[in-house]
Amino acid sequence: MTLKSGREVIDLLAYLDTCLFERKHGELLDLEVEAGDHRTFRTATGRVEAFGHVVELHVLGLKFESLVYFFADERVNKNLLGRAGWLDRIRLGLVDHDGDRYLAPYD
Repeated sequence: MTLKSGREVIDLLAYLDTCLFERKHGELLDLEVEAGDHRTFRTATGRVEAFGHVVELHVLGLKFESLVYFFADERVNKNLLGRAGWLDRIRLGLVDHDGDRYLAPYD
């Protein structure tokens, strides 16, 4: 997938969960990470702090403007696509046995 803010663009691999990205990616987009919307997320391993910013998401040929969060802690090295801001904007089909995926905008 690709994140874009202004003229800055970065490519990265993300898992499907909540739109949370490594802090370094926010910094690579020239965002003042801690100036974003502060939020605390509860996870299976505890709480994490993050800051939200509006960016463009580009995934498999689809483009969305979404509020995503960047971890406050630079030691967290996960990128997660979320239900809100991504999954709620697409139609997704997976055929695990065949290894096929189908993706289209939700309209």
